[in-house]
Amino acid sequence: MYLEQIKTAEEEWKERHKEEISQAEALNAACEDGIPLKVLYTPSDSKTDYYADIGFPGDFPFTRGNDAAGYRKKLWTVSHYAGFGSPRETNVLFRKMIDHGGVPPYMALDLPTQLGLDPDHPMARGEVGMAGTSVTSLRDWETIFEGIKLEDTFVGTVINAPAAVFLAMHVVLAEKQGADLKKIRGNLQNDILKEFTARGNFIFPVAPSLRLVTDTLEYCAQHLPSYWPLNVCGGHYPEAGANRVHEVAFAFADAFTYIDDAVRRGVNIDDFGKGIFFLMKTNHTDLLEEAAKFRAMRKIWATRLRDHYGARDAETMKCRVLAHSGGSLLTRERPELNIARTTLACVAGVLGGIQLIGLRTMDEVFGIPTEKSELIAIGTQHVVAHETGLPDVVDPLGGSYYVEALTAEFERKVLEELERIERMGGMVKAIEAGYVRKAIAQDAYRTHLAWETGAKVKVGVNKYQIEENDPPRQPYAYKPEEEQRQVEALKQLRRERDNAAVDNALKRIVEVAKRPAATGNNLMPPIIEAVRAYATIGEICGALRQVFGEYSEPTSF
Repeated sequence: MYLEQIKTAEEEWKERHKEEISQAEALNAACEDGIPLKVLYTPSDSKTDYYADIGFPGDFPFTRGNDAAGYRKKLWTVSHYAGFGSPRETNVLFRKMIDHGGVPPYMALDLPTQLGLDPDHPMARGEVGMAGTSVTSLRDWETIFEGIKLEDTFVGTVINAPAAVFLAMHVVLAEKQGADLKKIRGNLQNDILKEFTARGNFIFPVAPSLRLVTDTLEYCAQHLPSYWPLNVCGGHYPEAGANRVHEVAFAFADAFTYIDDAVRRGVNIDDFGKGIFFLMKTNHTDLLEEAAKFRAMRKIWATRLRDHYGARDAETMKCRVLAHSGGSLLTRERPELNIARTTLACVAGVLGGIQLIGLRTMDEVFGIPTEKSELIAIGTQHVVAHETGLPDVVDPLGGSYYVEALTAEFERKVLEELERIERMGGMVKAIEAGYVRKAIAQDAYRTHLAWETGAKVKVGVNKYQIEENDPPRQPYAYKPEEEQRQVEALKQLRRERDNAAVDNALKRIVEVAKRPAATGNNLMPPIIEAVRAYATIGEICGALRQVFGEYSEPTSF
C-alpha cells in the first residue's frame, strides 16, 4: 500500500513537471551496460526483500559487504602493480613500496617471462625487461625478494600460463627463508581462460592449461591455506572493450569452469574456494554503477557457491575483489587528469566495499611509470582512506533507491548472461564458438561510437581539449643493456648449477605431464623440484610444451 501511494505520488509529480522531465528523459541516459536510467528513483523502484536480497554486512548474501565492521575494522589493502626491468631494480622498488605504508608488491613481468621464454630465446630479443621484470629462474626470485620476508609480505604476481612455475619459486624461497608455508600470503593471477579471449598471453592448449590451474588450486588447498592461487580477471574484458555486465558474467563463467574442474577431481569447494578472488575494473565511466556492480557480485557469488557447489564455510562464499583502475580509460591527452580518474576509481571501489585496490599512474600510458608517479598513486589511496570519512560506515550507499534498484537490475542481467553461456555448454564452448570475442567487439564498438559522436564525454579527448606545449613525458627509462645482463646471468647460472639434477627434474615433469590429470599426477611437486635445481622458466615450460604442445588461435569461427 505504501509503495503504491509513492508510485501514485510520483506520477502526479511527473505530471506537474511534465515539460522539464520530458526534456530530461529525451536525453535517453543509460549505463554503458544498456540499463536505462530514470530521472528519479523512489522506494517503489527498490522492490527487494531486505533480508533475502540485501541483509546485513558480514551475513549471507554479503550484498552489503563481506565483514560486519567493514573498513572501520580494517582498511582495504593498498596494492600496486609495479616492476622495473631488472630483478635488482625491482627489489629496490618493492622495498620502498613496503616502507611507504606497507604496500604489498603486485609484480609486473615482461612479455618473454609471461610466455615462458628465457631471455636468450630468439623471440625474446628486444622484449627483455620492456614491460616489467625479467624473471628467468629461482635466482632472480631470490634477488627480487632479498631483504623481504615472505612470511610477512603479501606478494601478488601477474602471471598466467607459467603460473605454476612462479608458485614453485615462491614455495622454494619461502622454505629457504625458514617460513611457515601455512602463513605464506600472496596470489597468482593464473586465469588462463581470459588469455584466450581478452589478452593473448597463452602457451598451452585449453585442456592442459586448465589442468595446470587445477594443480595449483589443489596444491595450495593442501599446503598453502593462506595463499590465493587464482585471481580471476574480469578487468581484462573491459580492457578489450566489454561492458560491465559482460565483465562480470565472463569472469564468473571462467571461475565456475575452474571450480567445476577442481570439483571433478575430488577437491572440496571449501578447501580451495577461499583461494579464489577477482581482479575487476573500477573506472568504467559511471561511479555509482561501479559500486552497484560490486554489491551484486557478492550476492551472485555467495548464492552460487552455496546453492550450486554446496559450500558450507561462509569464508568460501565471500566474493573477494582486487579492483584496479587505468589501462585503456586513461589518456595521453592532459595526463594529469588521470590522477582525478584514478581517485574516482578508488572512491568507487571503497563505496563498493572491495578488499584490495590498485591504482594505475598518470604516466602509465607513456611506458613503465616513474617511481614518483608510483608513489603518487599509492598516496592517492591514503588520501581517500584518511581524508574522506568513507571508511567510517559500512556500505554507505545501502538503502539508496537508485543503487538498490541498480544492484538488482545488474544482478538480473548478469544471471541472464550466465544462463546464455551455460546453454552454449559453458565458457570453453563459448570461447571456441567465438561468442565471447564477438560480444566484446560489439561492446567496444558501441563505447567508441559514443565517444566519437560526443554522446559520452572524454575530457581532453572529445571535449575540453587544450593545446599543451609541455616537454615529452619521461617514464621509467628502460636500459637496453639489461637484456644482455640477463642473458649473461643465464649463462652463468647454467655453468654453476647441477645440470644433471636439472635434466632429471625436467624428465620428471615430462613423465608426470604424460599421465592423465589427477590428484596423484599433480604437476606441482616435479615443478618445485625443477625450480629447486635452478631450472629456468624456459626449460620448465619447454618440458611441458613437449607433452602439451602450443595453442594456435583459430583463423576463423
